[in-house]
Parts: sequence; C-alpha cells; structure tokens
Amino acid sequence: MRIKLTFQAEKNIIIPVQYNYFVQSMIYNNISKELSDFLHDHGFMINGRQFKLFTFSRLMGHFKMKNGKIEFTPPVDLIVASPVERFLRELAEGMLRNDNLNICGQKLILTSIAVFQGFEDMDFNEEVLIKMLSPVVAYNTVKKGGRSRTIYFSPWDEWFSELIRMNLERKYQLIYGESIQDGDIKIEPLGPRDERYCKVLEYKDTVIKGWNGIYRLKGDRRLIKVAYEAGLGSKNSQGFGCFEIIEGFKR
Repeated sequence: MRIKLTFQAEKNIIIPVQYNYFVQSMIYNNISKELSDFLHDHGFMINGRQFKLFTFSRLMGHFKMKNGKIEFTPPVDLIVASPVERFLRELAEGMLRNDNLNICGQKLILTSIAVFQGFEDMDFNEEVLIKMLSPVVAYNTVKKGGRSRTIYFSPWDEWFSELIRMNLERKYQLIYGESIQDGDIKIEPLGPRDERYCKVLEYKDTVIKGWNGIYRLKGDRRLIKVAYEAGLGSKNSQGFGCFEIIEGFKR
C-alpha cells in the first residue's frame, strides 16, 4: 500500500537540490525507534543483501531554483509506499502526532494523508504504463584488483531489465516467504534515449545515477505488484524507484 502526505508551511521551503537524505531522515524520525533502528541497521536480509522494503517519491509541488537550492511554494506532496503495513501505519501516526515536523530545520504542517490500499494480482494487467515519481536505478558492482567499481545501467541497456527482475524476485521472496516460479518482467522506455531523463543525485556523498520518464512494464503481475509497493530497481529507501501507474489497472 502507499500513502500521500500533503504539507503546508508558513513560508516557502528552501532545501538543497540533493535532498533525498533529508526526506529519508524525516521518515525515520517519525516511526518508532525499534523499527527505525531495525531498518537503518539491519533491514530485511536475503542472500547477503539488505532491503528496507519502502520507497518514496521526489517532493511534488511548485518550485524554482534559487541560489543553487530548490525553493518549493507550499503545498508539497510526498508519496511513500511499502508492503509493510506497520511501517506506513507508524509513519502516518507519527507525523500526525508530531507538532515539530521539519525538513532541514524548516517547519512543516501536515494537512492531509491519503491512503491507497494495496492491490491484488488480479487488479493489474500483465502490461502497465508507469511514470517514475523518483528515478529508477539499476547497477552492478564489479570487483577487480581488490577494488570495487559501481556500474550504472540505463533502461536501453540489455542488463537493465535483468537486474530489475532479479531485484524484484528477491523482494517477492522476502515479502511472501517463498521464491517465485517462472516469474518474468521487462521494463521498456517509451521513445528514444534522452539524456534529459538521466538524474545524477548524491546521497551522503555517494553519487547515484537513475532515470525518470515513462516506461512499459510487462510480465508477471505479482512482480508488478511488488514493484508498485516496494519500489522498482535498487536504492528504494534512499528515494528511488517510486512510480505511479498511468495505464494498466483492470477495470
């Protein structure tokens, strides 16, 4: 499931362009310490890989660039998605109780929470059109000579869909406690390669390369559901891989 949080403020909100860490910190600060510590320090583990099982969008609202920073004119929306209902429940309740909500020291006022229930497999077609609300990331780490190097792929690369599929299968196994049989999924960008959709962001001094845009997801409805609720691709809890479905729900 997912929630949409709408914030007001007494004046415009001015934050760094690289603000993912600040949004993530606001999320962690409004859930219980027990859950926050678990997600921050451990997360859900499978085959030596760690997953937080939540994702969030970029901040959405009217903005302009000012002196190298981004200035939002309230209201501002944020979508947070997760298959872990406890996480979203604690986040919503925590923000409702918090009279000192802030980002980068600037006070926010939570004015509404919209709850979108999770979807069963039958609610999706086997082909959906999606719009990224935060960039989708696919990467591989190569070790050579005792050093590691991170290679980021674009949606036009052959390996992109394969990395997306493997990532979703691991998430599925974590969520449902069983491996998925004969699952397959492909992601196809609509239109020719356009570097304007490539977003190079920083998270705690780490450079991350992801892609915005509109894509076609085709394949196993169970994996599409996992992507919708837990995020598409990697680094979801750092603010990547959140999307909305613009075509493909069953009526």
